[in-house]
Amino acid sequence: MTIGRIGRALRQEESGFAMIVAVVLLGVMGTLMALVMSVGSHTTFATAKGRSWVQALHVAEAGVHQAIAKLEETNGAFTGTFTGTTDEGNFTATVTPQPRKRFRIDVAGIVEPGQGLGATRRIRVTLAPPASFLYAMLSNTSIATKGNDVINGDVWSNQNVLLEQGNIVHGSVTAATGWVATKTGVTIDEDVWTGGYDPNNLDRSVHLQAGGTIGGNVKSSVTAPPDPVTCGGEDPTRYKVRIEGTATIVGNVTSWGPKTGSGTVQGTIAQNVCTAASPTKPLPTFTYSAANYDSATHHEFGTADAPSATAVSDFQAHIIPESSAMSGSYYINQSGAAGQSVRLDLTGVTIAGDTTIIANVPIFANGLSDSAGDALFTLVSTYQPPTGSVCDVNQDNSECSIHLKNNFDPSGNTAVVIYAPYGPVAVKNNQVQFGTIYADAIQIKNNQTLNYDSRVERVVGFGDVTYEVENWIELAP
Repeated sequence: MTIGRIGRALRQEESGFAMIVAVVLLGVMGTLMALVMSVGSHTTFATAKGRSWVQALHVAEAGVHQAIAKLEETNGAFTGTFTGTTDEGNFTATVTPQPRKRFRIDVAGIVEPGQGLGATRRIRVTLAPPASFLYAMLSNTSIATKGNDVINGDVWSNQNVLLEQGNIVHGSVTAATGWVATKTGVTIDEDVWTGGYDPNNLDRSVHLQAGGTIGGNVKSSVTAPPDPVTCGGEDPTRYKVRIEGTATIVGNVTSWGPKTGSGTVQGTIAQNVCTAASPTKPLPTFTYSAANYDSATHHEFGTADAPSATAVSDFQAHIIPESSAMSGSYYINQSGAAGQSVRLDLTGVTIAGDTTIIANVPIFANGLSDSAGDALFTLVSTYQPPTGSVCDVNQDNSECSIHLKNNFDPSGNTAVVIYAPYGPVAVKNNQVQFGTIYADAIQIKNNQTLNYDSRVERVVGFGDVTYEVENWIELAP
């Protein structure tokens, strides 16, 4: 073979190889282009699907707001299922009444922009009265307990707290602008916090008598001090934390005044430290509306607009046949001057189900029990005693807004709310209560047991609004 032929043969072989390479490259490029187009198409689909998913939530939320609007328009009477449309999609909403004036709203938001691109999201919302009762006891002024009382829960007073011999508080104690004092053998499991002092007794801010125990920290503060150095010019010698011999504070003591007495502080002691006291807590407001109660079991003796001169006597006559199994709601609006001679008497009543009593007169009970499996018993007295009058736990006819005595003893099956915003509540002799007491002043005596019960936290009629969102969750599509 000549050189020329060899060269031509080599050139022919190279040209064939180049063609193979070109074909392979074209194949790779085609595959890449197909992959890019596939990824782009998938991304576009996923973006559209994601947009539908977000829009479906917006649609469901719109359904929730329309359901709330229907409840507002009907004073809580609306129930059932309805549908609606927004610019983004459609929804189906169901409103279901729940026990104790709650509502459940279930909404499905649906978006259907095209085949395979739709989305559905489901929301469940629970509406409930606002959280109003968080303490075992809350007083607008002072709290005084006497003689082996047991309180399971936190205690709050905007002024002072006196715990007498043998009392036990399984919780914290706060006296926002005043002092906390104990007698012999008192136990407080958690923290004690004060914002003032007692000028009539040793200038004490906290006084723990012999044999007493505070299981948490103690803080003696000053009400709204304008500066942390002089503490507003308050005399530190008046803010004593006095601990008598054999008494013990397990936690730390932080005080504007000195620690005095021979008792023990197991934690650290920080004296002459200025701290601001807690702001006072107002009692929750109560607003009466007949719409808040079941019309089938709601009774009015005098209306909100037209009080009755016989409201109290009509109520007493009405409950005679049902006093052994009482339930429902009762509104009593007595005309004329109210007082202890014209008051509700619940002596011997047995609570058989959810019961609410609202009155503008004093309420008295000498023994009360229950037969219910699960009940909420609410006592509201808006009676305001005359200026300068006294509520005496030992005197049945003294000027108390609510006076409970002698085995006021509903079982743990019934949670009890005692509410008197304008006057004192007095409780005496072997009361057992699961619930709360909120009043202008509180005094209890002789072997009382008060157990805070979370069932009383949300009660219709109390708070700044009628309903708020208690729970908002998304369900599986």
